[in-house]
Formats: sequence, structure tokens, C-alpha cells
Amino acid sequence: MDERDEIARRLDEVVGTRYHEARNASERIRLGLAKWVLGVVFAIGAVCLIVVVIERHRLPSAAAVAAAAKPAKPVVVKILPAKE
Repeated sequence: MDERDEIARRLDEVVGTRYHEARNASERIRLGLAKWVLGVVFAIGAVCLIVVVIERHRLPSAAAVAAAAKPAKPVVVKILPAKE
């Protein structure tokens, strides 16, 4: 058993048999592309969710704006004379 076989065996023990070292940049991009695309999609989704939550809590609702625009009804108070 030469040194390369020993290194490969130890690497398989630690990393597993699914380990594959990319030989060049294009192969490295191809192997990691799915992870990067998913990461970008989830990041964009998280940012959109944060923006929606902030905007929903920041802006008043249409009903609140309409209620604030209406004048309040006057309250009629009847004062009765005291009983003697």
C-alpha cells in the first residue's frame, strides 16, 4: 500500500466516500452551483419576507386612515333639573 492509498483511506474514514476533489475551476463551479443557487434563492426570500413584515407593521391600514378622516359625532348631554 503506497502513501496515496493510505491518504485516500484516511480521507474516506473522515469525510466519507462521497468526497470528490474538483480538478479545475469549471468543475468546482459545476459541483457547487446547486448549493449557491439555493443559497441565493433562500437569501432573496428571507429579504422579501423581512421587507413585507416591516412594511405591513409600518403603514397604517386603510380602515384606520378612513376612520381618522371622519369627524367625530357630537355627544348630546341633557341636563335635567334637580328634584325638589
